[in-house]
Amino acid sequence: MLRSPLGYLAAVLLVLVGWVAATVIAAGAWDPIREANVTPVTEKKADAAGLTLAVYTDIPQPDRTINCFADGPKKDQTTPIPPAKIQVTTEVDGTEWLLVAVLAEGRDGVTVKCTPRDRRVDNASYSYAVVDGCTSRAEIAQSVAIIGLLAGIGVTAATFWTRRKMKKEGQAPA
Repeated sequence: MLRSPLGYLAAVLLVLVGWVAATVIAAGAWDPIREANVTPVTEKKADAAGLTLAVYTDIPQPDRTINCFADGPKKDQTTPIPPAKIQVTTEVDGTEWLLVAVLAEGRDGVTVKCTPRDRRVDNASYSYAVVDGCTSRAEIAQSVAIIGLLAGIGVTAATFWTRRKMKKEGQAPA
């Protein structure tokens, strides 16, 4: 196959299959967040060392920017929790919770605090969930995409080299 131009097509297909597989794996990375049981931020401190800390709200506010922070366990140890990149919801006891922020690497003994950037009155409630497996699945997806890309590049290079060698030897490539 490396002697014919179909080798290039095989390389493209390898890359596409790698991207599709990586997308499927990455989409599954959000399943633990989608299926999480939430805890109100006022109830207890989060123990999320080595795990993902997901923050939810019960009132969607698409027109406002919500800033969330993980405070503690030491006095001046505040970490901003980045906003969620996709919309994920979970339902607990009839209440639908919308993901607003995700901290990939949490720590133990933190208090989650969320406030709107505009500092106006906020009637929303906030909750958090500590989930496992999100970052590892995302890393696996990234690895699959890179392996697919490298395999495609390898097949392309091998096809090019084989066809070039055949041309130099006077053989007509297929």
